[in-house]
Formats: sequence, structure tokens, C-alpha cells
Amino acid sequence: MSQRKTDRIEHLKTGILVVLFFTTILLLYLLWSLDSQSRFRLPDILSQRQAAETPEAERMLLPDRVIYGLGDGSYRLKDSDTTETLEECLLALREISGESDASITEITAEQYGEAIREYRSLAINFAYAIPYRELCARWEIPRVQGAELVIGADTLAFSQASAQSIFIAERRENKYYRLYSQRDVDLFSVMTEQEDLSKLTACYTVGTILGGENDRLIPLSAESNLVPLRWYEESEETSQDVRRTLAEALFGENFDFVRRITDTFGNVTYMYGYGQKTFTQRVDGVLEYKNETSEGAAGGFFRDLETALSFVSAHGTWGSLDGRELRFFLRDARAVSAGKQEGYRFWFGAKMLDQTIYYESGVPIEIEVLDGQISYYRRDVISVETGGETYGFRPVQDPANVIARNYNHIYNVMTGNMLAVNEESAFEYVAQAVEDIRMGLVRIANDDRLRPAWILATESGQVFYFSLYEATPIGMGK
Repeated sequence: MSQRKTDRIEHLKTGILVVLFFTTILLLYLLWSLDSQSRFRLPDILSQRQAAETPEAERMLLPDRVIYGLGDGSYRLKDSDTTETLEECLLALREISGESDASITEITAEQYGEAIREYRSLAINFAYAIPYRELCARWEIPRVQGAELVIGADTLAFSQASAQSIFIAERRENKYYRLYSQRDVDLFSVMTEQEDLSKLTACYTVGTILGGENDRLIPLSAESNLVPLRWYEESEETSQDVRRTLAEALFGENFDFVRRITDTFGNVTYMYGYGQKTFTQRVDGVLEYKNETSEGAAGGFFRDLETALSFVSAHGTWGSLDGRELRFFLRDARAVSAGKQEGYRFWFGAKMLDQTIYYESGVPIEIEVLDGQISYYRRDVISVETGGETYGFRPVQDPANVIARNYNHIYNVMTGNMLAVNEESAFEYVAQAVEDIRMGLVRIANDDRLRPAWILATESGQVFYFSLYEATPIGMGK
């Protein structure tokens, strides 16, 4: 009996070992399969983090600003909580486009300008153009007669000059259109009746306040509760092991053939082949990935945007790893090409408490898609400390005063002329060059705090940063 009992135990041990062996083989197979499919995710690796969800493309499309014209030379500006206004506009666009006799006709820039400036109006502006055909397909907007004329749209507008119309503009291309309804409907009133304009920022054209003919808008005055906030690089929270694992995820099954190069400054680059793929971890916290893409089929605006959003979710996260909550949004988009390949490059900005965070150089996330594949990815996301001093709303330096105090500085930088010039000529030059001025938080080089600032952009692409409460220069960039 003792011998038979011993034999049974040995057989049981053998069976257990066989099961463990095949279980190990199965687990290794699954692990290698995940690796080869590049399905490791940075949020999975980081402790106490869940995998990042991919945001919907529509959620990233925030109007740059909504402008209400009062028809008397004054305007009211809304640059936060603009999503609801956009949704109402798209519903109106779908409703009018569904009419059998609705049509789109091209109009002149003068006709559009008259409708917006000389009558009560509402303009919803984007910082980039969205292909109109794709916009209609995405929101199930019927294609009406004349829709083929519209290539891109960066503005959707309403005006009492033609209350039954929706105006469509692509300002970069100086193209303007009118979608006209044959029904007796007042679209302008429908779009504006719920908005309390008295709570919005009053604006006038630069020409009205400073003289000249510049029709860009600047606030007459403003107040803010913004204070300096400490920030740090997102990558400071991740160890070298985590960064290596991120590199492995980017290269997938080819990681065994990847070279690791460290330069004299401490920047680490992983390279596959002769540069077909590179991933660089810079000492300043920037992560940069480059990939030679193969020829394929172009995806279009929304499909490429979804490809970009999914890639960031799989190899990072749409948010800071700690600190205050950030909301990312599509800040700019441009069609690009490389040889026969076509696609889009997207720049993503970040907002905190409805205030945009500006970088003296670069943006939080930049990504390029060619023929449906990621060709470039740059990540420079920061985390912002919670807590700190808080204040109530208080007056800030008004934009006209910012320009009046600093026009010599702006002129010298823009022209490269450091010699004495006629002050009146310099002031007129700067007033005409102003393209935009708005409040925000700015990250300045070698400063560990985000600074409340006026951000002044010029028509040449140069950007100047001035302290919000003192109007002194604190930085500049492009």
C-alpha cells in the first residue's frame, strides 16, 4: 500500500509539472504577442494609473472664440464654454441643409465683412480650417446645391443682415459663402437669444482704440484671478526603466535590433536600422518619436485625427500624470505631404480652469499622420501643482496700455532696428501689426512657474508675452 501511495503521489507531481509547463508556454506566447503588437501602454506601467481612454475627435474641436457683434463698432467676446454654441450652430446647419431648396453661393469678402461688422452678428471662429465635406459627413449634414464650392471652413456665422442665412468662411484662403434658407426663419435670434452679452468681455477693433485701420479685436479692459503656479515636467515622474519600456512599446518586436545612444548632454536616443525609427528622451523632458512611413491610403482630416488620438492614448495619456487637471484641445491643424504621401499635422494645446497654457516654445503635443501612419510625435506635457495662493478677480493692465508701454520693444524686435526711430511711426507700425491679444498662463524658459500674461501675436508670426498685472515684457517666441 505504501509503494502504491508513493507512485500515485509521483504521478500527481508529474501531472502538476506538465500543467505548469504548458501554462508557462501559454503565458509567454501571450506576452510576446502583446509585445509584437505594441500594446504596452505607459499608463499600464505607471503605478496606480489606469490605461488612458481615447477621447472622441469631436471633443477636441473647440472654437477658438465666439464673437458677438453689436452692429455699432463694439463686440462681445467669449473664449470659454464655447462647445454648446458650436453644437447649436451645427444643429442649425443640419436643419437648413435638409431643406430641398436650400443652396450655397459664394460671396465677396466685402459682403461678408459688412454683414458681420455693420449688423448684429455672431461668428464662431476656429484656429484652423476643417474640410467642409468631412464636417458635413461627420455631423450627418446633407449636401446642398453649391456645397461643392466650399473646400474648408474655419468660421460659421450668423447676421441680422440675412437672418435666414448661415455664413461659412475660410479666412486663410479669403473665401466666403452663404447658405440660404427659403423659409421665413430668424436663425440669428435662435442662436443668440440665450446668451447674456452683459457678462462677456467688451472688445473693439485695434483701429478704433489705437488708430489706424487694423480690424483685429482687442478687449477694452479686463480682470483676472490668475496667479503664478509651479510646474514640472511630466517625465520627471517616470523612471528610466519606465522610459525604456515606453521605447520598447514604440519599437515592438524590433527592439532587440535597436541601438541606444547617449550624447554628451545626456539625451538618450533609441534608433532602429539606419534611422527608420528613432525615439529620443531629451534632458529637458521632451519625448520625440520619428518614423519613416510606408505608402498607403490617406485617411482625411477626421480619420487622421482619430489615428493621432489613439496613438497618444496607447503611448502616453491625455492628461497630466499628477497635479491639476488639464484639458487638451486641437490648437491647430495643417494638411501636409511627403512625396506621394498625404496627411495632417496636429498641434494640441492644454487648458487649465478654462485658461490656455502657452509655451514660449512649442506646444504640449505635436503629431503628424501620413497615409494613416504616425510619422512624427513630440510630447512636452507638464504637471501643475495644486494648492498655492488664490486671489479674487482684480483689474489687469488693459491691452491698449500694454501696447502703448511696449511698442518700442515690439518694433525693435520685429524690424531688427535698434536705432532711434520716429515714435509715431513705430507706434503706427506696431498697431497695424497686431493680430491677436489675449490672457493666459505662459511657460517661460528657465522659470519654474507659469506666469499670468498677455499674449500678443503679430501678423508676422512673432509672439510677445507681457506680465498681466504690470505690462512688462517676460518673453517672446514664434
